[in-house]
Amino acid sequence: MRTFIIGLLANIFFSLSYAQALDSVLLAPASTKTMPIERLHHELEAALLDIGVSVKSRTFIENELDQSLNNASIADIINIAKPYAEGLPDSLILVQIGLIENNSPYPDPYLKAIDLKTGDVVAQSTTLPLLDTSSNSIAAAAAALARSLEKRLEKAGYETHISDVKPWGGKAQLLRLSFEGFDGCEQEAAIQIIENEFPGVINIDLEKAPNHNYAIYQLNTTAQTQRIRKWLQLMMVETGLRLGDDYNIYVNNQNIRLKKPDIVEIFWFQCGS
Repeated sequence: MRTFIIGLLANIFFSLSYAQALDSVLLAPASTKTMPIERLHHELEAALLDIGVSVKSRTFIENELDQSLNNASIADIINIAKPYAEGLPDSLILVQIGLIENNSPYPDPYLKAIDLKTGDVVAQSTTLPLLDTSSNSIAAAAAALARSLEKRLEKAGYETHISDVKPWGGKAQLLRLSFEGFDGCEQEAAIQIIENEFPGVINIDLEKAPNHNYAIYQLNTTAQTQRIRKWLQLMMVETGLRLGDDYNIYVNNQNIRLKKPDIVEIFWFQCGS
């Protein structure tokens, strides 16, 4: 009994020390109160939590600072929170999100991540232009930004998730990913998104390409198959395609097929369609 209690206490102390080493993300207040920005902010928080990233409640941080951040600029937040962040055993990463308007009718969702201890910009990313402001499109853009942020933070040496609960932290598996009805440019655009944004991807290599609109790739990943399927569906939503109408996705054991008619064009911004 005594041995059991000692072992239990050791596990508790280990868990607490592990939790203290967990880096966290703090979402900056929405820069404007427009519907797309506020919706993107809400969906990004949900997407980060969905992939296992530790997100700090802004209310909790405001209580710790004894000051509201609601109308504070990014510079103000850095100045206010830096002394608090310096006292933490882990890192607190401020994430700013917004839309880049440019001269296009389709704004680019973007994010910038700043380490509040050092003030360094540790990650920044954009995703495909927002073709419309529907809930599905904004949710897909937020999911892409969340995946990209997680991967960039991981490459920069941050630990923002507990490895044993990551849905892509298990044993690597080899999936066969088929693109049917995708020309070479469309395949390349999809592969770049998978390599740069999908957590758990080790590598992706061409297996064979029987013709210019059909190819099979080998995807080596630690992510679960259902996660890959979900991220592929969100990627397609970003491009404006509707499941069942414009394309279909089939999953059978270790095989995933993305199929669309040749005449349905995708990745217009990358491929000039």
